[in-house]
Amino acid sequence: MANALLRSGILIVALSAGAAVAHDPDVITQYSTLDALKAGLYDGDMTYGEMSEYGDFGVGTFNALDGEMVGFDGRYWRITEDGVVSEVTPDIETPFAVMTFFDHDITFDLPAGLDFKALSDELNTHLTSANTPVAIMITGTFDTLTVRAPRHQEKPYLPLGEALADQAVWHLTNQTGTMAGYWFPDWLGNINAPVWHLHYLSDDHSVGGHVVDLTTDSGTVSLDPSPDLTILLPQGVSFNEAELGAP
Repeated sequence: MANALLRSGILIVALSAGAAVAHDPDVITQYSTLDALKAGLYDGDMTYGEMSEYGDFGVGTFNALDGEMVGFDGRYWRITEDGVVSEVTPDIETPFAVMTFFDHDITFDLPAGLDFKALSDELNTHLTSANTPVAIMITGTFDTLTVRAPRHQEKPYLPLGEALADQAVWHLTNQTGTMAGYWFPDWLGNINAPVWHLHYLSDDHSVGGHVVDLTTDSGTVSLDPSPDLTILLPQGVSFNEAELGAP
């Protein structure tokens, strides 16, 4: 471990591959930052085996932006641009992932007939703080569901906005499955997106991806507010020399 900074419940850690820090069940741990991903830093040296030390629940991606990751109940899944779903092995590396040990602190019924915006508005009413990150799990059925996955990138990597301009998108109906994700407050916008960020996996593990839109039917929503946030910073040359936070 190179250094650590604790401020306002955020522990920022610079570490080399294979290092680890202590954690507790009520903390979100993130590898790298949204700004780094936006800058095209798509090759990380953190494995999902190492990330699993920090949680049994999470979302993320893979080196070269090769798919979406969704994880819950201690298992992690990869959805690639061809729609194939496979279980993630511990040796697979990530440039960006967010983990926690999920607690069902707040639970309520999923209202029917909501699109993604209406669902986001409903979820906002259940926030206990406008400044505390939240993990979210939704289990249920969805009349319609639009999900996507990024396409495998080749070097030199495009910035994230350009890389995501051409994604694989699927429009699904009559889905039953689980969504895992997070909400981060605006003041952490350089760390993670200040929106309800959800990844989906069907119960039969046949389809999934980053949730773009939906129509809810029925189910259960669980929220896990986490007052502590740990950021694990990559230590490669690309990260150390990147101009992060630039307009």
